[in-house]
Amino acid sequence: MRHTLCSVCFLGLVLTAGASSSASAEDPEGAPSAVSLVTAERVRVPITYTVPGSVISDGRIEVSSRLVGFIEQLDVREGQKVARGDLLVRIDPTDIEEATRQAEAGVRAAEKNLHDAELDVQKYEDLAQKGTVATETLRKAQVRVDVVKATLDQARSALAVAEAQKTYATITSPVDGVIVSVAKRSGEMATAGSIILTVESHEVLLFKAFVSESRLAAIDSSLPVTVRIDSLDGAGFEGRVRGIVPSGDDVTRRYEINVILPKDPRLVPGMFGRADITLGAREVTAIPRTALVRRGGLDGVFVLDGAITRFRWLRIGREFGDSIEVVSGLSEGEQILATATDAVRDGSAVRSMEEGQ
Repeated sequence: MRHTLCSVCFLGLVLTAGASSSASAEDPEGAPSAVSLVTAERVRVPITYTVPGSVISDGRIEVSSRLVGFIEQLDVREGQKVARGDLLVRIDPTDIEEATRQAEAGVRAAEKNLHDAELDVQKYEDLAQKGTVATETLRKAQVRVDVVKATLDQARSALAVAEAQKTYATITSPVDGVIVSVAKRSGEMATAGSIILTVESHEVLLFKAFVSESRLAAIDSSLPVTVRIDSLDGAGFEGRVRGIVPSGDDVTRRYEINVILPKDPRLVPGMFGRADITLGAREVTAIPRTALVRRGGLDGVFVLDGAITRFRWLRIGREFGDSIEVVSGLSEGEQILATATDAVRDGSAVRSMEEGQ
């Protein structure tokens, strides 16, 4: 009798559990979830070659003097912005002014000598016609006129040079830019050809990088180049290849490439970045970025197996736009969940949103 009672109790527990399970399956919360599905497909993506490099100025100018003299004024400092035409350096013009005065005096003296020589020629011509002066005397007077004219030309040239030196006493900025270095100070001696300061223009900026010899032939200068700057959180700037220096390094076998950057106030010379150079295109299997989920510390997607989801680990590659390249783990044409919440598990029953409409 005791065994019979226990059997009845056990049977009651089984029936109760079965009833509970049946009620759970019919619970709306246990119904298949409606999800959006996408199909893994083959797409053409660009083949890019990434090289590091730096932003440089295409207008770095080393300012030097054409004169020898003391620097009378030099008020600019490193980091100071200057505009085209701003005064940078003034050389003491005392020697130039003295040379100009001497040249002017030489011109006046030559002009006076020429006037006297021409009067002599006129006088001797009249006397020669009357026969009171020898022809040789007239000839010598005419030769003197020619000599004085040459002397006057030389004096005028010397004056032009002296006046031109005045313009070299003041040096203005040839571009809009920034002072990057100052080698001299006010009161120091400036010598011809010696660098006084360096100004860097920001009107045209380049991204300078070096490409390997094996990639050189594949670079198409007509295709845009994306330059990503590290200090700007990887912000991308679209540029174009201006040219490749046709002489490579004997050791590294790399060639210099210059990319013209767009005008942007955020870009300044010296910034480090990377250039993505397009070399062609290839076909890859791609999925939306939103479909990728992480389970167990690994990346994967939920693949639809009938009405059941199966989590599958993937080996992913490059990201491009809103898509991700799948290197392995997924085949073209397979359907996956477009997005997956934390409630979705391996083996969850789902239905397509399209089916429920």
